[in-house]
Amino acid sequence: MLGFVDGTENPHGQDRELFSMIGNDDPAYRGGSYLFVQKYIHNLTAWKELPTEQQEKVIGRYKANDIEMSDDVKPSNSHIALANVGDDLKIVRDNMPFGNMSTNEMGTYFIAYASTFSTVQQMLNNMFIGSPEGNYDRILDFSTAKTGSLYFVPTFNMIDDFSSD
Repeated sequence: MLGFVDGTENPHGQDRELFSMIGNDDPAYRGGSYLFVQKYIHNLTAWKELPTEQQEKVIGRYKANDIEMSDDVKPSNSHIALANVGDDLKIVRDNMPFGNMSTNEMGTYFIAYASTFSTVQQMLNNMFIGSPEGNYDRILDFSTAKTGSLYFVPTFNMIDDFSSD
């Protein structure tokens, strides 16, 4: 919806399972996943008023070729600089755009599966509080979080175990 490719930092192959499913650190819930969903409303008028070069600085990635800016060019308050919390702390994510013409609301549902909620929590802290504090994610000048929900997604075996108790 904002004109940039989404999900380019998603893990691939077996790494998807590593970062999206609970492992041996929490044996009772192994194989399940934390599912985090947020609804964002975008101010598309303000966003479209920004020149492409400024939009790229907000995101931290070039629009035309989907290449991440180098660290010496990428602003410290860009979305990528703050939402990417390291190669050892990833999530499997997807965004679903939506629009409601009757209310003129346009936005994105952010959907993330994680092996631990602390990874998502660190991303949210970086985005909303800042890293360092006050250096919040510039995308929040154009996108407002309206909801946020955390779920536990059990395995089929867990569901069977829960229903037999």
